Amino acid sequence: MTQAAWRDDMDRAPERDPGRERPDRPVHVCTACSLLCDDVVPAGGVLAAACAAGQAVWSASLASSAGGKSARVDGRDVSWEEGLDRAAALVTAARRVLVSGLRDAPLDAITAACDLAEACGAAVDGGDAEAARLSGDVLARVGHVTAEWDELRDRADLVVLWWCDPAVSHPRFLERFVLPPLPGGQRRTIAVGTAPVLPRGAHHLHVQLAPDTALNAARALHGLLAGPPTAAHVPPDLGRLLDPVHRAIDSAKAVAFVTSPTADATGLVTWSVASLVRALALSRVAFEIPLPRHAIGGGANAVGAAAVCTWRYGSAGAISRADRHGARSLPGEDDAERLVGRGEVDCVVAVGGLPEALETAIASRGHDLSVVRLGADASLRHETGVFLRVPPPLVTQSGAMLRGDGRWVDLGGTATSPRPDPLCETVRGLLDRVARRGPRRPFGGVTA
Repeated sequence: MTQAAWRDDMDRAPERDPGRERPDRPVHVCTACSLLCDDVVPAGGVLAAACAAGQAVWSASLASSAGGKSARVDGRDVSWEEGLDRAAALVTAARRVLVSGLRDAPLDAITAACDLAEACGAAVDGGDAEAARLSGDVLARVGHVTAEWDELRDRADLVVLWWCDPAVSHPRFLERFVLPPLPGGQRRTIAVGTAPVLPRGAHHLHVQLAPDTALNAARALHGLLAGPPTAAHVPPDLGRLLDPVHRAIDSAKAVAFVTSPTADATGLVTWSVASLVRALALSRVAFEIPLPRHAIGGGANAVGAAAVCTWRYGSAGAISRADRHGARSLPGEDDAERLVGRGEVDCVVAVGGLPEALETAIASRGHDLSVVRLGADASLRHETGVFLRVPPPLVTQSGAMLRGDGRWVDLGGTATSPRPDPLCETVRGLLDRVARRGPRRPFGGVTA
């Protein structure tokens, strides 16, 4: 589905997200992480109300945007037009292209990147954690009960922090959605895992368990809540540790599980928590708040990248060939890092920053791999390939992103004066030049 069609669909159902409309006055949104805090104000070179991480990203963004857009080819400064022409030449000459990055780009730029991928039969992967797992998106099979973060703040009288520390990964999450008082009631919090994230007190409990017990703990808690005879199969020691959690859930009216991505390659931990929440939702209000992967300074629109790819290709990532009429997806096989590591692509188009692991894989390929970078990477360590630099979204406040819970956030402008997204314009400029060079035969011998 195109971005225009997606927006038309959203317009037909505004009640799903009444907060997505542009205001009559400009607001400033921090894009340091997927919280997309919209109460920050640039003042005197700092972002008032932003966390320390947001302040650091703001300073780096100001530095990277100095001088506006610029182009470099193999370490030398060139004109913008020459940079675009060279980028198009690398893309069209490649045997197989990979389009990656995406996670810190606005939605229109992601859509343009998918259009580019389709034009050259490229692979697409934005670094979604599920796409790198051998089991793929297990949540598509188990069913995932989630809610907006605002619902946690306004309804949940029990918040279970399940092996996660939002204070580290999303610094203002607790401040904005967990710590505010519950209207008309008292909110309790329980941290299950290896480290407490809130001070101990009458309304907070910490249950310390080892990292490798996350899967068994979810299954055991599921058994305890189901009651006899299922509860009889719960290991006694684990049952005693989880008993306070069991009792707190039994007495709660609305339960929110806050989770973080795990290093579990099979996806079983994700599956076990999703199954637990789904079972709870049959008897009370229960939902999961899955925080996106820790990505301070990159990945603010990871949810948006996954959503655009899923709507167009049926998968959040590991898309072997971009084709909205029949894309192929091989989770755990054709994610970006594996494609580069196996030498199956000879050109990478990075729309926005790349994960460090993918950067390492690219560096190991040396001159066997050409790279076209579009975005605001402030580092000039990349002396080969093409680098088309534009000011980052945090500075330009242009375009729109999806907050970590999928809520639409306009980065700036007003209803009557939206701001153009320079990254989207750059991708479109590259796409135009690729199209001028005529059809090509991508990997697999199919004419694009």
